Amino acid sequence: MKKHFSLLLILISFQAFSQKIPIPGSVKRAISQTDTVTIRNHIAYLADDKLKGRMPGTEGYQMAVDYVVDQFKKIGIQPGGDPGQYTQKLILRKSVVNNATAVATLKDKNGNEHSLLFATDFLPYPHPMSAKASGEGTLVFVGYGVDIPGLYSDYDGVNVKGKVVVMVAGVPDGIPASTLISHFSSPGNKMNTAFAKGATGAILVNPAVPFTNPNPTLQSNVALNPEKTTAYGRGFVGNLGFALTGSKSFLTGLFLNSGKNLDQVLVDIKSRKNSSFEFPFTFSASYTNTQSEFDSHNVVGLIPGSDPRLKNEYVVHSAHLDHVGIGRPENGDSIYNGAHDNASGVASLLEIARVYKNGKAKPKRSVLIVMVTAEEMGLVGSSYFAANPTVPKSSIVANVNTDMPTVIAPLLSVVPLGAEHSSIMGNVKFAADYLGLDVEADPEPEQNRFVRSDQYSFVVSGIPALHIKYGNKSNVPGFDMDAFIKEWRAKYYHRAADGMDGIFNFTAAKTYVQLNFLISYSIANTLEKPRWNPGDLFGMGSN
Repeated sequence: MKKHFSLLLILISFQAFSQKIPIPGSVKRAISQTDTVTIRNHIAYLADDKLKGRMPGTEGYQMAVDYVVDQFKKIGIQPGGDPGQYTQKLILRKSVVNNATAVATLKDKNGNEHSLLFATDFLPYPHPMSAKASGEGTLVFVGYGVDIPGLYSDYDGVNVKGKVVVMVAGVPDGIPASTLISHFSSPGNKMNTAFAKGATGAILVNPAVPFTNPNPTLQSNVALNPEKTTAYGRGFVGNLGFALTGSKSFLTGLFLNSGKNLDQVLVDIKSRKNSSFEFPFTFSASYTNTQSEFDSHNVVGLIPGSDPRLKNEYVVHSAHLDHVGIGRPENGDSIYNGAHDNASGVASLLEIARVYKNGKAKPKRSVLIVMVTAEEMGLVGSSYFAANPTVPKSSIVANVNTDMPTVIAPLLSVVPLGAEHSSIMGNVKFAADYLGLDVEADPEPEQNRFVRSDQYSFVVSGIPALHIKYGNKSNVPGFDMDAFIKEWRAKYYHRAADGMDGIFNFTAAKTYVQLNFLISYSIANTLEKPRWNPGDLFGMGSN
């Protein structure tokens, strides 16, 4: 049923995109001349040991920033960052829980108190906005903690204002698309929903994941605005007084004294039977956080539009410039170079910029080439840019994100994550048809890839977005592309082995660049700006 629903959305989007975009001869020549040597050279520099894994806040990351700025200048791309600059400055803050300070208490209606045990009953989320997190309130069970317009809400029938919500990981049955499942199951989204409903604190329980470390390091990273009044990231951004993870034993204990059967309630909420209720307890929690800050930068280049009116609208290409730095040694190597993740994505965008310039492409809308920081820290740089872009936020019509293209085999089919929610799917079909590529549905929805890359930051800001991933089509009879990708990922993904001596298919890299260029080019030249599909849940909050 879910697959049929997704295919229906794809068909609707294909039909909605009926306008053919003319491609001038100069642009066609530039597309055909996409340079695999240049792509390889970009990757080789960004993945060199001297950049030491491009961790934000290090000299290596600054070298990557300087390299991209220099390439923008050589290509002829205009500054698109802070006024007159190629960079957008932001503040990154790391928060670490001081475990010894973490306390939590239950009080029943008779005034009896019960102290909970750190790392047995609860673990705190670091609070990015306060050195001390604290709060109290009546406990309210809110099922999965989801609020899905027109479909289902765990908040129906309960008032959580000034209270502490308890919710379980996951989502109910019946959510139709894998991208929506990823979104509504995201802890960050659940925390934001609790805050929007007026809760003062939140406790998220995953009954399937036990606590195993008695003294864990609990840390988070966010971006701050210059006034340090607002945090941006994919997870908990400090809008609640506190946020905790609760253990299954903690949840079981609450239910033993509630008059409710936990197993039955879990079955009921799975089938979308609202089972929210108020516990006969008051809950309080407090803990302190050690915080440190440093400056980092997104890098932004501008290709101005040619149409007098449409040039004030923008299509954003994005790719993350950072990686994870220096880590645990593997086979004597401790530098995690990130050649595929995401030097290859940055190289792709630099080549896309070159295709625009070499082809003398004059897109009607303007195009921004944005290399974001701190994706590996939780989509932090893109969260900041999407909420605080260097152009008016309402003028951004679409995002085309590039993250770890995984160009390790011939690229014959693609998976446009997120495109099924908007008319952008038509632009994908236009570009794929031009290149003779097949378009497939996500073969690994359980990976939740849609909320793990920077396009998600744009989507939650109301901007239609997509992220092209590899498909499973192969030109070798009997070859199992899915198994090959999984074996590759186990060896290279976030591993020290992800260097230039790994597996690369630069013909596939060329095709990937051509595809993403054509997607943005067609969006930039279509008179009607991208729109969410009718009734799409992501489009409900669009600008």
